[in-house]
Amino acid sequence: MSPVDFDVWIGKTLFVPPIIKVCQLTRQSQYAVSRLFWFITALDQLRIATSLASQVIAGLFSLFMMFTASFRADMPAFSMRWFRMMALAFLLLDVFGGVISGDWKGVEIWVFVLFAEYAATITNIPPADSRETSRSLRQSDARN
Repeated sequence: MSPVDFDVWIGKTLFVPPIIKVCQLTRQSQYAVSRLFWFITALDQLRIATSLASQVIAGLFSLFMMFTASFRADMPAFSMRWFRMMALAFLLLDVFGGVISGDWKGVEIWVFVLFAEYAATITNIPPADSRETSRSLRQSDARN
């Protein structure tokens, strides 16, 4: 299996289905969800920062991502395959390190990065299943 095939398989099986579901439930674009996950990544990085320098850098990163998530939410974003593969490699290294040492601090950051990057690769969001929507509307009307 080539790296391209592996990247496509990882995206289609693990990351894209939940991202599409989030987009359908929140009625946000895939680009807004991508920027949301980058903002969550920045906040998580701020949460685990230990030194003053890392706190300042993570705080500036959080502010930057907050502004890009709010002002540029639906502008198209791009994702690079080499960066997704690097993030996946870092995730695997952190998981291996967590298994060996028992220190799981910061492992989730790479999951958030991968969700953000794979959200940027989605070209269009299919419409939500209208049967589920109409069924939930009927049930709420019946309660009222």
